[in-house]
Amino acid sequence: MRAFLVLLLSVTPALAEPLVTAEEFDALTLGRTMTWSEFGAVYGVEQYLPGRKVRWTVLGDDCKTGHWYQDGTAICFQYEDDIAPDCWEITASGPDLLARYTTNPPEADPVIVTETTEPLACFGPEVGA
Repeated sequence: MRAFLVLLLSVTPALAEPLVTAEEFDALTLGRTMTWSEFGAVYGVEQYLPGRKVRWTVLGDDCKTGHWYQDGTAICFQYEDDIAPDCWEITASGPDLLARYTTNPPEADPVIVTETTEPLACFGPEVGA
C-alpha cells in the first residue's frame, strides 16, 4: 500500500498540494497580469480585475472579457463568447500556480501560471477606439 501511495504522489504532483480556494486565488491574482504556459511556451495572458473580472488573450489574438468563479474544487472562467466555462484545479507551487484542466487525466502535465510585468497586449479592430 505504501509503494502505491508513493507512486501515486510521484505521478500526480500537483494533486499532492492542496487546491487553491477562490479566496486564495483572488489574493494571488487580483491586480496582476499572469501568463499561462504549457510545455515551456506561453500561450496566453490574463489580467485579473476587481470583482473577479478578467481580460484574456491567446497570444496574437483579440482580448476577451469574462469572469471567474469557484465550482466545487475548481476555478472556472466564463468568457463573453464561450458557451461553456473552462474549469481548472489549481495549486500553488512557490511563486507560480499549477493548473490542471478538470477534463484532463491526472497524469497530464499542468499548465504553469506565472506573474508577468508585461502589460496585456490586445489586438483587433477595437484597439484605440
